[in-house]
Amino acid sequence: MSESSGLLNEREAAEYLGLSVSTLRQDRCRPSLGIPYCRFGRAIRYRIESLEAFAAQNEHGVPAEPVA
Repeated sequence: MSESSGLLNEREAAEYLGLSVSTLRQDRCRPSLGIPYCRFGRAIRYRIESLEAFAAQNEHGVPAEPVA
């Protein structure tokens, strides 16, 4: 798969998030992180938009927006 299709395979998703492939596999078995994924038969794919939303939801230490 490629990023142009909007879907990443397991290795690409791990690299995209800066995680290991084993972390993604563990999360699918016991969803401690709750990383969203799609299953097509045996194939596991990750939507780029879902990974970006996951990263945004787990962002910490972000400065507050200035109040106008």
